[in-house]
Amino acid sequence: MGHVASGITVLCVDDEPSYADLIATHLERNDEAIDATGVTSATDGLSYLDAHDVDCIVSDYDMPGIDGLEFLEAVRARDPDMPFLLFTSQGSESLASEAVTAGVTDYIQKVQGSQQYAVLAQRIRNTVERVRAKATADTAQERTKRILDATSDAALISVADTVVYANPAAMEFFGAADSGDLCGRPLTDLVEPTTDGGTETVERVVENGQTAGQVSRTIRTLAGNSVQASVTACDVTWDGEDGTVSVISDRGDTDEREQRLEALHEATRQLMAAEVHNEVAGIGVNAAAEIIGLDANAVHLLNDDGELEPVAATASARELVGDIPTFGPGDSIAWRVYERGEATAVPDVRLEEDVQNPETPIRSELYLPLGEHGILIAASTTVDAFDEADIVAGRVLAANMEAALAAVERDRQLRDREQELSTQNDRLEQFATVVSHDLRNPLNVAIGRLGALKEECDDDSNMAAIEQALERMQALIDDLLLLARTGDDITEMETVALATAVEDCWEVVDTGDATLVVDTDRKIQADMTRLKQLLENLIRNAVEHSATDSRIQSGGTDKHDIPGVTVTISEIPGGFAVSDDGTGIPEADREAVFESGYSTTTDGTGFGLSIISQIAAAHGWTVTLTESDAGGARFEFTGVDVVSE
Repeated sequence: MGHVASGITVLCVDDEPSYADLIATHLERNDEAIDATGVTSATDGLSYLDAHDVDCIVSDYDMPGIDGLEFLEAVRARDPDMPFLLFTSQGSESLASEAVTAGVTDYIQKVQGSQQYAVLAQRIRNTVERVRAKATADTAQERTKRILDATSDAALISVADTVVYANPAAMEFFGAADSGDLCGRPLTDLVEPTTDGGTETVERVVENGQTAGQVSRTIRTLAGNSVQASVTACDVTWDGEDGTVSVISDRGDTDEREQRLEALHEATRQLMAAEVHNEVAGIGVNAAAEIIGLDANAVHLLNDDGELEPVAATASARELVGDIPTFGPGDSIAWRVYERGEATAVPDVRLEEDVQNPETPIRSELYLPLGEHGILIAASTTVDAFDEADIVAGRVLAANMEAALAAVERDRQLRDREQELSTQNDRLEQFATVVSHDLRNPLNVAIGRLGALKEECDDDSNMAAIEQALERMQALIDDLLLLARTGDDITEMETVALATAVEDCWEVVDTGDATLVVDTDRKIQADMTRLKQLLENLIRNAVEHSATDSRIQSGGTDKHDIPGVTVTISEIPGGFAVSDDGTGIPEADREAVFESGYSTTTDGTGFGLSIISQIAAAHGWTVTLTESDAGGARFEFTGVDVVSE
């Protein structure tokens, strides 16, 4: 049985060895579900695919030997549905067009800054989830088709009132030579509309919380005969579209079918309300016995040791076998069917090579896998006791139990995650308390004592050094508190004029002889408090970084005695930019500057640009660090919600 892993395995292919590993590392940092591996050529990538299962490929384009598009062609020959993202610095419209034509899943151009990896990781997750969702839908559709193919009642599936599927029983019922005689016809040609002249052949059954419904209709065969029948209808997704399954049966079977269907629906409601795995199992064994008639049955769920452990059983099952056994890998019919994942009726278990107990009083068994969670087993002392009706009804119950077990597991993971986040928040609050009180209080005492000492001493050269160290400690505490207490929180979005916001920030930052140029009248949606924190840090970074570089070049001149830096805020497509005419930041350092603790100056805290990155991410913006026209630093913010005038 194929089990879908929750993780995402990614193969990163780039002819630059350090860059292939860098991509893999950043992807894993941005999404804990990603497990990425880097290789340096398409040839190595194909070899890796021979030996490993991969969920997604991220490849460069311009590589020696086999380039990115040739690599894509080779991958598509192996697996037409493999997600393949072209991640390249060779950006052009012609290349993008060629890549799309070749069947690339997504095309992403490399840019400066670590934010691109967050975007890449999200694209990977979205792509893989789409592929997995399609695979799940295809599997569900194939399972539905197999069930309907096996049922003895005529069944039609219609989309937009047009027949798209007919089972063998429907071909016999309507007198069709093959399914093509029925598919493509309007459903109203076969099932008469409502008596009031409406065009709906079967009532939509999702109203009032129902999942299925039954109506009486006159059926017209291809020979022109009219037959009174009951039509049981339910919604279905077919080839990605909303459709309806119409099961047509003789009126004589209506009452029994309706009662069983209603009972199954009630059991389904109880299953989906269950909060733990064992509760789902208990409801399942009761439903199997009371609704389907599988008196002796038990549910085995996969335990932490990788075994199918019994967690619920009927009294009849315990009377029949005594202690319900646990099944390990490869030692029983139950494990074989569980791995295969297909409902199976065994006419006589004693004739099976992998029967666990050859002396068992059981003769026939019905095995109903519950996805990756476990299996429901029904037993009888009679040979070949289970017919097709038992299998069909059992499949429906098993599918509902599988969905309920998956929901229980999701809820458990969510509770665990919430508990983990609560613990992390408690630790952060504790850390912030220590920083705010236990560190700030003695620091304030030291600053006060230093002020008194300066009044008593004439030589203040050492005093200045101490004062600078204390100011740096105070700045560190302020930045650490900001990081710990605000994090990624956005409280309230409002319309903000960039010009007003940056001018307000300019007034509260020690800018010395620096100059502000406002080249925008743009308004954006933002959290005003967090936006001002971002702008203040950008202004402070530009002024202090420029002043430090100038002191180095001028031999230690005070920052107020040197020409001031010019800081400019301007608008760009989809956002805004803040630039300066200082010395800029070397290209090799532009990714690292957003990491906490990184600083290019001796008196910087190293948290300012990390705070900027964090605030941008909280708004859903992308921040990119480049070089300004004057050779200084330029921070570009895109993905901003710009307010139309």
